[in-house]
Amino acid sequence: MYNSDGQLIQNIADISILIVDDEDNALSALKRLLRKEPYKIHVASNGQEALEMLELIACKVVITDLRMPEISGLELIQQLKTKHPDIIRVILSGTEDIAMIIDAINAGEVFRFISKPVEPELLKRIIKDCIDYYFLKTERRYLQAQLELNNKQLSWSNESLAAMTEELRERETEFRSMNDAALDPIFMIDQEGFICYTNNAAKDLFGFTDDELRSIKFKELIAQESDGTPFIDFICDFAPNISEANNKHPVKRFTALKKDTSQIPMEATMGSVIIDGVCKIVIIARDITSRIREEKSRTEYERMQQELEAQIEKKLLQGRISTMLKKVSISRLMIPSGHLDGDFTAMITYSEKLIDLVIGDVMGHGVMSALIGAGLKSLIMKISAQKNFQHNKLALLQDIVAGVHEEIITELIELETYATATFLRIDLDAEQITTVDCGHNPTIHFNARTKKRTLIKGHNLPIGLIEQTEYCEVSYPIEMNDLIVLVSDGLTESRSPDNRLFGIERVSELILIHHELEPSEIVEKIHKDACAFTGRNTFDDDLTCIVIRIGNQDLHNNNVCESVS
Repeated sequence: MYNSDGQLIQNIADISILIVDDEDNALSALKRLLRKEPYKIHVASNGQEALEMLELIACKVVITDLRMPEISGLELIQQLKTKHPDIIRVILSGTEDIAMIIDAINAGEVFRFISKPVEPELLKRIIKDCIDYYFLKTERRYLQAQLELNNKQLSWSNESLAAMTEELRERETEFRSMNDAALDPIFMIDQEGFICYTNNAAKDLFGFTDDELRSIKFKELIAQESDGTPFIDFICDFAPNISEANNKHPVKRFTALKKDTSQIPMEATMGSVIIDGVCKIVIIARDITSRIREEKSRTEYERMQQELEAQIEKKLLQGRISTMLKKVSISRLMIPSGHLDGDFTAMITYSEKLIDLVIGDVMGHGVMSALIGAGLKSLIMKISAQKNFQHNKLALLQDIVAGVHEEIITELIELETYATATFLRIDLDAEQITTVDCGHNPTIHFNARTKKRTLIKGHNLPIGLIEQTEYCEVSYPIEMNDLIVLVSDGLTESRSPDNRLFGIERVSELILIHHELEPSEIVEKIHKDACAFTGRNTFDDDLTCIVIRIGNQDLHNNNVCESVS
């Protein structure tokens, strides 16, 4: 609805919300909770009933439980995306469904996620965000329609104006062509290659008189390469007719020699004319000194920008590998994507036998993701120090992660982003590793004695996804010569030319094949296999791979290797 000035009127009382849950008690509780809200509430006990109601009621927001019989919540929102794409979709479920939830969010099928049990104020705030987003989409659609109407009216006006000014435009084009030709150096070349005519612009630029130019061949005005050949060869072969001359010789660059032997970068186009029955070549040249200077400046700027981004990734996002570790070999491979990303690593060394290692990835690309990654890395260091100082003993890994989440959750929600991460603690005295997986790739543990591979995958949410969450750690025993492998999705989500994913299972197979090699050799094997799989040496996302061996086969005390491409 719009007022007399053509402005969009938005009334929250006209908004209908549909809540879908197969538990009657849950529906009743949500209706009681929202009974005083200004919008209208409708409920459905299953997915089929919800689809039937939506054919009769124009609901703007649908909140659905994830686990329901017959039609699951995920299937329901996928059908809504197809049949009712304008409806704002929200998932209501427990954190055990995190994999399906993250897939739905990344695919653009879900606007928000509400965890059970429901926190009343958080639920109301999310519904308000959904309604605000719906109003924003409606207003944008209205403005787009207005813009298209204005463009059509402008197009009609332009067509009328074009018809009235066509004759004037043709005369102006002819005048401009003559003027441009007069300002650029023009040469006419006879069949022997001698210059038989030049305009004033050519004489002024090259510093020759008319007689001097007529006594030389055009190729004498072209600088030689180091081997004595001219930079261009289109002057050496004379085209016998107009058609061949125009088709054989495109625009070319060359370096011209002035009378004082100074050089000028130029660009030339060539055609031909028939004068008194004789074909002559016409060359129109243009001084491109300014363009060359601009190209060099742009190239230098791009080089400096790439160098700056590389320094940001190396110094702000990638932590140093400690050289204090005893009987531990670590090798890290980092392949930048060519643009700033949010991949980061951090390492905290407590002693020569006790370390914390973090690998993370901030959603998205660009400067913002890189800055958030650098901020998270610094925050992890800060919270770790604070937690250990407060208790005067080593803090639990899950408490450190919870502290990081609590410190930054508000900012990440405001920025509408999140970060996946794996926190890994290696304790050689306790002979165990402890991990907290926050929606990242699984950690691969290879037991050297049994040759058994274990994918350690937790059920924790990514940092910044929701306000209220808990983080739990898991521990696994380790033995001498075991391998621990951490990888970013820049590796696992790389695709082959036929669109197959590289995947974590392929990494696990490579570990089994090459487990007897040193970590530095293993990461190199993984890198070569990824390049062969994708058919290229660059990747769409930063690729990070960390291989850790507990104990060294060569019995060296420590072996740290860093590889950056």
